[in-house]
Amino acid sequence: MLSIASGIYGLVVLVRNWLFDRRILRSAVSRIPVVCVGNLTVGGAGKTPTVDWIIKFYQREGKRVAVLSRGYKRKTKGVVLVCDGELVRVSAAEAGDEPLMLARRNPQAIVVVAEERLAGVRFIEEHFAPRLPDVIILDDGFQHRQLHCDLNLLVIHAEQNVFRDCLVPLGRLREPVQGIRRADLILLSKVTKYLELAPLLNGLQTFQKPIVQSQVKIVGLRSFFSSELVPLGTQPFLYTWAFAFSGIGDPKNFMETLQYAGLIVEHAKHFPDHHDYTAQDVEFILSEAVRHGSNIIVTTEKDFYRLKAKEELFNALRHAPCFYLEIEFEMTAGQPVLEEALRRLVYCRD
Repeated sequence: MLSIASGIYGLVVLVRNWLFDRRILRSAVSRIPVVCVGNLTVGGAGKTPTVDWIIKFYQREGKRVAVLSRGYKRKTKGVVLVCDGELVRVSAAEAGDEPLMLARRNPQAIVVVAEERLAGVRFIEEHFAPRLPDVIILDDGFQHRQLHCDLNLLVIHAEQNVFRDCLVPLGRLREPVQGIRRADLILLSKVTKYLELAPLLNGLQTFQKPIVQSQVKIVGLRSFFSSELVPLGTQPFLYTWAFAFSGIGDPKNFMETLQYAGLIVEHAKHFPDHHDYTAQDVEFILSEAVRHGSNIIVTTEKDFYRLKAKEELFNALRHAPCFYLEIEFEMTAGQPVLEEALRRLVYCRD
């Protein structure tokens, strides 16, 4: 049944892409240059850290940035202004955990969520008409073809060879790998020195696209309640026993990052991606940390913002040593190519 469903889904996607490729279905064009950060698979590719890196790059260039996201699993509908470039206006429940995290990390960026990305673009164009942003970063928009993107950056998890995967629901692919042809640049995320990249790179050679590589850079552990940042790999957290929990698409990478940083994590609880935490979940986390004699409780930054949106649950953790792992991406190969493409987008748009 999964194979049949996957085949039907693939046929629908192929027909839809064919209609857009032949311009039978047309993509609307924004007055503002749009860079799309997307992927071929469901969950965990590293789009959000990539968007964060691009925001910071443009801000160093003196550009005003807007970010447009769907706001997955938020409690609101329609267009919501998360941050106006000065003030973060809503919670994770209203914005979604990833857009809120981007807004908190980059308060000078405009952040908007909208299911219909075109409606989000029109909102930005109208609401900020007196001073339009220089660029819109479309988060997770590679398959959202109703909006024309001036630069398509396709993020591929380096450990997940898309050429050995299947379409959903049988596999993780959102569309056939032929969709790579629409990309202007490919970014291989979460590259490690232990990873054998040759099979994936050999498959990508067929498409003759520039390839950028990035890796996870650990910033440190940040306290839930004091905002104190402690660099990992140093005291007091070197070889500390930790209980970990998460609700993300790539818990394996999260666990490996914690262990690489020197924490001892033998016990963990992983919830589904974008999990909506309950009082029972928090009670379980606290009891498991005590039961296993853990010195600290650690989670991801996205999970931190999701919990913080629920005051009662967040306060239940107040007397526990809770921290979240703060990471960022750093480019390890091809960074000049990416930077040139990003500059060209805002300085030389056709």
